[in-house]
Amino acid sequence: MAYEAEISGYSETGFAILKNAFEASMVDSILCEVCDVFRPILKCHGISSSESVGAEFGVALEELFRQDMSAYLSAAKATQSVPGLHAFGAGHEMIELVRQFGLAQPLIAVRPVVHILSDFLRVSEGYHRTPPHQDWRSVQGSLDSIVVWLPLVAVNRDFGAIEVIPGSHLEGLLETRRDRFGNVVKESLVDNERFVPVEAEPGDAVVFSMFTVHRTGKEQRSGIRWASSFRYNNAANPDYAAHGYPNPFNYNSQDDLLIDGFPKPCDVRAVFSMLS
Repeated sequence: MAYEAEISGYSETGFAILKNAFEASMVDSILCEVCDVFRPILKCHGISSSESVGAEFGVALEELFRQDMSAYLSAAKATQSVPGLHAFGAGHEMIELVRQFGLAQPLIAVRPVVHILSDFLRVSEGYHRTPPHQDWRSVQGSLDSIVVWLPLVAVNRDFGAIEVIPGSHLEGLLETRRDRFGNVVKESLVDNERFVPVEAEPGDAVVFSMFTVHRTGKEQRSGIRWASSFRYNNAANPDYAAHGYPNPFNYNSQDDLLIDGFPKPCDVRAVFSMLS
């Protein structure tokens, strides 16, 4: 079995770093597709950016953030809907990796998440780096549920590494306090000296239990740290099945128009006239 040593140690530590789990080119394609979501909005705001995803593109995002934070946040949210990200999370390689951690019948717990981290893209009234938390609190799925965290750029202790507390998953669900981030593990239950930074390259996979306490590291040099994460439940878990597969997420549509007066009939006709 691939990664036998890492998976064996997972039961004790609650996390595993799988080097070269995926082709780096596949991860690069996801990053390109994610960044491409921003380009039409950058164009609408007259902001030039190179076709690359390097420093020049980062400067363009910072300018968009300064000009129109709402547009930036909408685009950032839209990155979670790119087809490549969903295909990757549901693909054969990913599901086989998940099964190696004991999830006999994997279920996608929630849509993938894209993590965009930069001090220049910080929303003053929102959270920036995630505080200590356990993902199970928000997902409430199977007890063996896992997170697969993928760096889309090289991540180290000086550039936005996630930090985990080894063995914290064995303490079960911890008491929390409310926070603008969500539920944060109470400070009295967290020993900051136990956090370990996780360094990883594109193509590596960081897998951890949804009970493992983790946070975003405080250190980050200039630039944007891009990452994505996927969450999975196990339909074969007896407790999860007995509880009827509980799901705390509600996806509801809004019938009221978000853009007042749009679309007019002429707007719709214009679209279809271009197809004829």
